[in-house]
Amino acid sequence: MNATWSRFNITSIVLGFAFLYLPIVLLIVFSFNESKLVTVWGGFSTKWYVSLFHNQGLMDATWVTARVGLISATVATVLGTLAALTLTRYTRFKGRVLFSGMVFAPLVMPEVITGLSLLLLFVAVGLDRGFLTVTLAHIT
Repeated sequence: MNATWSRFNITSIVLGFAFLYLPIVLLIVFSFNESKLVTVWGGFSTKWYVSLFHNQGLMDATWVTARVGLISATVATVLGTLAALTLTRYTRFKGRVLFSGMVFAPLVMPEVITGLSLLLLFVAVGLDRGFLTVTLAHIT
């Protein structure tokens, strides 16, 4: 056995992956449980998924979430690429430090503070809180 891949290293990796992925596997397995109790196995059933897909409110929320995610990911990728090109290609321009700070501020600012600040901004401006404001908040 290679000295870098000792038994301890392999055991640590296996235990680490088990710690990360075993709860996900158990969640998937118990999602097919017929019983209402999570800890008691009542047999295999898909009735919870059938009721999930028949719940129109949840399906509407899922489609809104997918639309917000797709739009915000696309716009944020384009804006991030443009910002990266600007910061790397144009090394000297007025406001470079301010622009750089605005680009990197969301990386160090807690999401709760960002969300609350955007909510206060949208209320102050008078925008209705809905699809547009949620998408704008996710883009930032």
